Amino acid sequence: MKQLEQQYCYSDPLPVDILIDIFSRVPGESIARFRRVSKYWEYILRRPDFTELFLTKSSTRPRLFFSSEEDGELLFYSSAQPTIQDDKSTLVATRYNHTSFPNYFPSNHVTPVCGLALLHEIPKRKGVVVICNPITREFLTLPNLRLKNPNKVAGFYLGYDPISKQFKVLCMTSSPCERPNTHRVLTLESGKRLWRRIECKFHFPQTRRLIGD
Repeated sequence: MKQLEQQYCYSDPLPVDILIDIFSRVPGESIARFRRVSKYWEYILRRPDFTELFLTKSSTRPRLFFSSEEDGELLFYSSAQPTIQDDKSTLVATRYNHTSFPNYFPSNHVTPVCGLALLHEIPKRKGVVVICNPITREFLTLPNLRLKNPNKVAGFYLGYDPISKQFKVLCMTSSPCERPNTHRVLTLESGKRLWRRIECKFHFPQTRRLIGD
């Protein structure tokens, strides 16, 4: 009996740094499944140092991101970015497994940044602004903006600050009668999320679009 029990003795757990290195080498779809294995694995896979390492390694394998609406759902696809430009080459887009969002999400504009996507309407007059993770299917609804005139909203933009290692959302407003323009910034972090005001002395035309990652 003792020999049988000894066969099932557990060895010491692997150090956290080794687990982080192993997890950083697997596809994102596997990360979503691994989070459900145990609370310990979920803790490791949500650590900021793992997120930073995973994003760093993912950036060396750039992919193209697509989204489309089909049968009332928002679907996400990705494709490996070709290293050699060839007119005869074709891209094969792979759908994220079981990744779809209902059509009540504001989805006529999608901005992907470092694995997350910002969903909102253009122009944003009503409804909600949503941050989602296409791989894990997690989403976060941003708090509403309290503006006297919602028509001043020119657009929403998602960005990643590599210094503070934080995702931030910028809401730009435009008014021909207001100088300087007052915009709003929201930092995606734990705790209560609030929009803070920032002022911009430079004027930008409302018809222009800000493009960036």
